[in-house]
Amino acid sequence: MSSRSVSIAYYDPFGVAPHIIRDIQSRLPLRNLHWNHPPRPLRTVAALSLNLYEDTLADGPPAPQHQMPGLLDTPYMRIILVKCEDNETYRTNVRKVIRDWFTTKVASQRDSTEWMIFFFDPNVSNGTNSAAASLRFKPSVFNKIKADFNTSSKEDRCVLVKMGLDPADDLKMWTDAMTSIREGILDAFGKRVQMYEDEVKKMEAKRTIPGWNFATFFVMKEGLALAFENVSLLEDALIQYDELEATFIQLMQDNTITFFQSVGFSPDTATKLLTSDSDYAIRHQILENNISLFDFRCYLFSRQASLLLLLMSTSTSSSMTALRISQLLLRARNFALETSKMLVSNGKNKFLVSSWVYGIIQEVMDATEVQPRVIQGGRTRDVAEGRAELLLLARSSIEQLAARKGWHADDESAYEDVDLAVDASSDEDEDQLLDKYLNPKLKEILKNQSSFMNSYMDLTDLARSYYESADRTRSVDKLRAQMAIIKYQQKDYEAAVALISSLPQLYLHQGWELISTNLFIIYANCLFHLDRKEEYLKVALQIIAGKKSVSRALISELCIKVIEICGEMDSDVLFSLDSLFETSLSKRIMVSDNEDDIFRVTMQVQNPFNVDWPIHSISARLVEPAGMKYKVLFRSVDDVLLKADMTTEVILYTTHSVPGVYEVDNFEFKVGTLLLTKDFLGEQKLPNQRMRLYQQPGNMNVKLATPRSIRLDSPKRVIVEIYTGWNDVESAKVTARSASSGVRLIVADAKGAKARDGAEEEDKEHFDLRVVPDVTSIIEFDQVDRESVVYLTMSYVAEVDVKELYLRVLVEFKTKGGEYYSVAVLRHTSIALSLAVNVQDIFKSSALFSKFSISCVGAVVPLRILSGKLIESVDYTVQSGSGTDCEYVAFPKQPVTYAYRIQRSDTYSERKTQHPVPLLLEIKYRRLEDEMRHSVSELVKRKLGDDHRLRKYMILVELHILALLKVDLVSYGFLERITMGLYVGSQWAVLLSFIDDVDRPSLEQILEDIYSQDMPRDPEEVLSPLTKELVIPVDVPTVQVLFTLELLYTPTLLNSVDAPEASPMQFVFSDEVFYVGVPIPITVRLSSSRHWAPRHTPDVFEKSDIEFAYDIIASPESWLVSGKKKGHFVVSDEVFKLQLLILPLKHGNLLLPTLEVHPSSKAHEHITAEVEYKNSAESVLVLPEVSNVNLAVE
Repeated sequence: MSSRSVSIAYYDPFGVAPHIIRDIQSRLPLRNLHWNHPPRPLRTVAALSLNLYEDTLADGPPAPQHQMPGLLDTPYMRIILVKCEDNETYRTNVRKVIRDWFTTKVASQRDSTEWMIFFFDPNVSNGTNSAAASLRFKPSVFNKIKADFNTSSKEDRCVLVKMGLDPADDLKMWTDAMTSIREGILDAFGKRVQMYEDEVKKMEAKRTIPGWNFATFFVMKEGLALAFENVSLLEDALIQYDELEATFIQLMQDNTITFFQSVGFSPDTATKLLTSDSDYAIRHQILENNISLFDFRCYLFSRQASLLLLLMSTSTSSSMTALRISQLLLRARNFALETSKMLVSNGKNKFLVSSWVYGIIQEVMDATEVQPRVIQGGRTRDVAEGRAELLLLARSSIEQLAARKGWHADDESAYEDVDLAVDASSDEDEDQLLDKYLNPKLKEILKNQSSFMNSYMDLTDLARSYYESADRTRSVDKLRAQMAIIKYQQKDYEAAVALISSLPQLYLHQGWELISTNLFIIYANCLFHLDRKEEYLKVALQIIAGKKSVSRALISELCIKVIEICGEMDSDVLFSLDSLFETSLSKRIMVSDNEDDIFRVTMQVQNPFNVDWPIHSISARLVEPAGMKYKVLFRSVDDVLLKADMTTEVILYTTHSVPGVYEVDNFEFKVGTLLLTKDFLGEQKLPNQRMRLYQQPGNMNVKLATPRSIRLDSPKRVIVEIYTGWNDVESAKVTARSASSGVRLIVADAKGAKARDGAEEEDKEHFDLRVVPDVTSIIEFDQVDRESVVYLTMSYVAEVDVKELYLRVLVEFKTKGGEYYSVAVLRHTSIALSLAVNVQDIFKSSALFSKFSISCVGAVVPLRILSGKLIESVDYTVQSGSGTDCEYVAFPKQPVTYAYRIQRSDTYSERKTQHPVPLLLEIKYRRLEDEMRHSVSELVKRKLGDDHRLRKYMILVELHILALLKVDLVSYGFLERITMGLYVGSQWAVLLSFIDDVDRPSLEQILEDIYSQDMPRDPEEVLSPLTKELVIPVDVPTVQVLFTLELLYTPTLLNSVDAPEASPMQFVFSDEVFYVGVPIPITVRLSSSRHWAPRHTPDVFEKSDIEFAYDIIASPESWLVSGKKKGHFVVSDEVFKLQLLILPLKHGNLLLPTLEVHPSSKAHEHITAEVEYKNSAESVLVLPEVSNVNLAVE
């Protein structure tokens, strides 16, 4: 489709056109025209085509023209071509011709038209004479024309066209000429736009006046649109038509438009809207109020469509092309729907209207058919969606016509917007009418029902593919459903299944339950006919689940089929339990009333169907809330029959006990190969429903302990204690694994023992264990009587410092009655030592004195130290101090201390080549916390053990009361009484919620009684099983040399240096009184001994003389030392002596100076040495030197 163009009429009375017009046409179209017309923004026309045609002056008066500007079709510019040789000719002939042309063609026109005079000079400038002649008369004629016809509004309307110029001058001449044409066209266009706008404003201002003529307004505003279209401003032109359409619709809604003579539409109405050649005639009909409503709407749409097609063809990008196409498709759909509705409502033949709609859609689809690459990009979806909408509209037209013959694509369709309930009766006149005027393509489609169905399916599939390109998934699903229903009616079940398989679920998720159910029914019937049992089962269950929208009869039929198919299939099928049955679980786990390890819960199941459902198994899985480490599965014992329309109570059992708090995790119903499940996760989690699985006395139980006697130089061990309770165990399998990071349990070297429950340590008897090959964490044993305890002692290796040892223990056992049970627990025990031992050694020449301080580890864990013995060995003898067999309590920062005198035995020297055998420090102790916990546990057992109804809660209450136990251990250590404190109900609220409502008041009364107790410490025979023994190997320390130092008071040194040495026994510091400032003579006596040297290493002093250094250390505030304070000596058997004078500087009891000894060379720093200082902590009495004291009494 070509756009309108600007017309230029030229008048050639002198035969000049052959010399000029070709040059003008060669410079067309005009490019890059810029039109600025405020308040509109600047418009740019990239290329403007011009229609040059020759005009004539007709003889006689001019033909009358319509005075409405909108109907005028006048050129934008008129040009007269003039040739004249001299002024005389110009005056007598040429000027009159120009004036007649101006009067006839320019001055008489209402539309703004620019005009120009092209003066042609035919002479070729080949020489000087011809040039002189040209200068002599040609310019004067041209100037005369300019003087006569140039106006004040446009100074230069005359253009001189010369022949024979050089290329540069010729280019400049024609550039100026084309610029004049360009400016003239823009001026004319601007004036016309202004004129039309002024007229339109005037008419709009009178719109509310009665009798306002819409036709006149339409023609005037369309004139403005045509003006824009002429200069290729197509978007501005389209805006004018859109505004006209909006005004027309508003007037129709207000019912204020009355100029239409009729509705229009005849059987032979042409459908070619996009190629109409009668626009001018239609505009005259509009102005004369002689047009039908149908023709007017068709004309308005055709003008809009034509502009959109022009915009599409001139778009510079694929995105803009797609935008124009999508706009046209949308407008065409709306136009077809609204116009067809208007025609049918006004009594027009609906079948001819459908034929007309089909033809319109064909025309638009053909006009917008472009190469796919042209519309690639972001707007492809819009184009695809628009084409799909038109295809569905065309399909509706075909359905309308097919319904007349009694053909229906889908009698059960719930999707179509078009009412298919059309009267199939027809008369012969209508048949003849349709046969004559029906669209030829429609005749081909409707020649038989098969052709109709094929065309219907082709259109549907094509529309579906377009919707897929447009990402209109819901529309795609809708069309797939329609195609599937048709295939189902045609009994093409394979094709129907391929189309419908995912649709029911999609509609269900979107909330269209009724549609989903109907599709499920069709889907199920297809699968049933195809004998695809597993798929049919899943779909049938979906239909049953949507029972609200399905008849009970159909539901019952499906239930029976499902139950039958479940027994015939091999593979399991999963489905939601909630969709079929309503279930609930009891709030508590119940223990057995018999002597067995069975636990049970009760489930209520409501069957809403009119069919009995046989259930082969029912199970409920419980999990721990935190981390879901442990799981317990409760199962039904026998098959369960859920009666129709009834609620059935089912008891579920488990023989696998894992004590703890649980939440419901999963329900499972097994019906043949059908597995119905319900998961309680996330939002499906049951609120406030936690259940406690607790053991009662008599159940198999597992505890964890450390050996009563621990020797530090032996491997670390832990004891798993298995209490059989009332179970006579025939065989058992124990799986033990470490749950502590960095701890490895060594099960392969496990040792076994057993005893009656409550027996003494010495009553344990060894029995054989079997470690399962290749599975080192599993131990097996046989034949253990009831009320017995099995002790499994295993070693472990801790690669990191661990205070608490956690073990996961699983015991699976078979009783002598043939029942199988299991119990899984997570147990922990403290493996950190409860006490710390510090030792201080004091070397003497004849003996070693060792002081052991035993303190509790931790700030609030006092210990009861029962005894502390240091056992002598073959190399050493030990003498204990008093009180080593007495009982003491070690409080924090108050250790218990034992002292021992150690000497070498007589056989020590005989075993020189052997390492000395260490001593053993045996400490027996109990933790005060263990004593208290034991007392409280025994109290709970006494209170609950006598009540047969409450006895089952004994372990549960014991564990909780011990967890809440907060008693002042220091107070207990001093007073040896336990005060429980007050019973706080809030601390027991959660646990009591797990207790049966009948038993709860009695249990609360007992708890209040327990908390009111003020208990003394249990007697020793009761607490003795709690006693622990720690055996610590003690290596007797050795030193390579022992120095004995002694300060002797030698007053004879003051009289004579050479005086003989006085006996030290005669002069004792404590027997003397010394005075400040009076020197005290002393002798330092230093001897060395290698009595405590290690016997298995060579004596370093036998090879060479080794020097040591001494240093006298005295307080500078107390003593002044005179003599050799520092020096060296050689270690030997001889006694080293040194004389000194010490001078007291203050009075009082002053400690004597001390002496330090150390190797004099760094090479001997490895030699170990100790000093026995006999004057350690010895003081002397120093008095002030005063002879007289004067006392004054006032």
